[in-house]
Amino acid sequence: RCYVLSNDNGKIQLSLRQSRLNPKNSSKVEDVEITCIKDVKKGQLVRGYVKSVTPSGVFFGLSTSLLGRILFQNVSTYFVQKHSLYEKYLPEGKLLTAKVLGVNKKENHIELSLLPEDTGMPSVLPESLGLPLYGAEEEKREDDKEKREELKLKTKQRRGNSETKQVWMQGNSSRKKKIKLHWRSAKIRNQSFWEAKPKKRKVCPTDENDSGIEVYYREEEDGDQEEEADKKKSKIRRQGKAPRLQVSTGFTWDDDVNAVDMPVLNQKEESSDSEEEEENPQSKLKKQTKKEKELEKQKKEKELCKLEAALMDPSRQPQSADDFDRLVLGSPNSSILWLQYMAFHLQATEIEKARAVAERALKTICFREEQEKLNVWVALLNLENMYGTEDTLMKVFERAVQYNEPLKVFQHLCDIYANSEKYKQAEELYHTMLRRFRQEKSVWLKYASFLLKQGQTEATHRLLERALKALPTKEHVDVISRFAQLEFRFGDTEHAKALFESTLNSYPKRTDIWSIYMDIMIKHGSQKEVRDIFERVIHLNLAPKKMKFFFKRYLDYEKKYGTAETVLAVKTAALEYVEAKSSLADT
Repeated sequence: RCYVLSNDNGKIQLSLRQSRLNPKNSSKVEDVEITCIKDVKKGQLVRGYVKSVTPSGVFFGLSTSLLGRILFQNVSTYFVQKHSLYEKYLPEGKLLTAKVLGVNKKENHIELSLLPEDTGMPSVLPESLGLPLYGAEEEKREDDKEKREELKLKTKQRRGNSETKQVWMQGNSSRKKKIKLHWRSAKIRNQSFWEAKPKKRKVCPTDENDSGIEVYYREEEDGDQEEEADKKKSKIRRQGKAPRLQVSTGFTWDDDVNAVDMPVLNQKEESSDSEEEEENPQSKLKKQTKKEKELEKQKKEKELCKLEAALMDPSRQPQSADDFDRLVLGSPNSSILWLQYMAFHLQATEIEKARAVAERALKTICFREEQEKLNVWVALLNLENMYGTEDTLMKVFERAVQYNEPLKVFQHLCDIYANSEKYKQAEELYHTMLRRFRQEKSVWLKYASFLLKQGQTEATHRLLERALKALPTKEHVDVISRFAQLEFRFGDTEHAKALFESTLNSYPKRTDIWSIYMDIMIKHGSQKEVRDIFERVIHLNLAPKKMKFFFKRYLDYEKKYGTAETVLAVKTAALEYVEAKSSLADT
């Protein structure tokens, strides 16, 4: 006894609640019925069923129309990396108690918890699995973060020191240029001033960080030597000088030599020194990046080990397109994998990708695997029937007829139409099949079952007459018996009996028809009718082996459904038959 909640589109929803079956009963209801989100309150303990386990959490059914979500951190106190473990211990339809953590009435969202501290129930995952707790896992992560931050700070400090050195060196080099240029200009104006007052050099304590000062003094010494060499060259030129070009602006060759040649030399020297200084921090940076690279390599190796272990697990279900590609590469002729790949895309409503997978499967599967290819064609027909148009379905159907046995493709499309309740298209296709495959017995039988399921018994009777005219005479007995069996299952039982009786009267020695008739009558008929059939059979003039078979069946039937008297009557009838046969043999 049950209570009918609804009946929509042929789907009936039932309830076994005692409060509905016995509304007058005043006993306390253990689980209060939840019809809408207003019935759920924060902190409430509710019972429900597991609907599904997805990457975003566990979905929990509180009623036929209301779902709640449980985050993985609220499912158990243990940290789980493989979601397949949740699917093992939280199968679909499992009854559990949960606590309401939050209710969002605007978005119709309910957050739940299965933790023992919230529900007071034992943990969903047993301790025997040896899983780490969430707190321990978070502490490990925090330690790893702290180590990373320390490494980053050290690298930043090293880089900062090297950058400050470079900036300091660049500042010193610019000062050197200014001092040297100023010294050149002063020399041109008044050479005696510098000769009378030679520059006193400052002596500073040498430090590891003050290498730029040493370079400064070296460069000044080099500059003094170069200037002395230039003086000698200018004296040689003045001894044998040629007539000069007269320029109106008062341009002099001596100024040009002193002003242009010397700074260029100094710039080259300074650039070479600065390059040497820059090489040292760069080499230090390279050493630091190598350490970081080693750490990254170790992390990548760990991740690869985890991936390899997951891929080696035979019970692991594919969860992405890459997983399916890997499986398909391993067994390209398996239509089941290709169909699962298509279903994966259809769940995400990626219809074009599902079509592409089907086309790829048809190109990949070996041409010798005809049944595997046919399975993919049928899946593609189903896809176009559900998500495509009539034109796309017909195009796929025409292609399938070209590449497969046409009769099988026609029959599969008829089944697709019937299952999707497109009865008009199915009937039109059956008419086409009857014209194209008149000599095929299976076409007539399939159409007869379709008509009987629709309740068209008269049309089925007319179809039998057409089938007997179209098919050869050797197929008539088998066709009539098959039509009679379909009548017993979906149509008129009296008409089915009449068909069997007429067939057995015309062909009394067809023991296969007698056996079929007995089996059907044992299921659908009365005991009197079954005994009448057995009595008719055992009095036929058949071969001894066949008679022995029917006597044995008769005896088994009486032992199961009859009494001791009926069993004795069957045994006496068998003895009489044996004696009659032996007397005939003696004569």
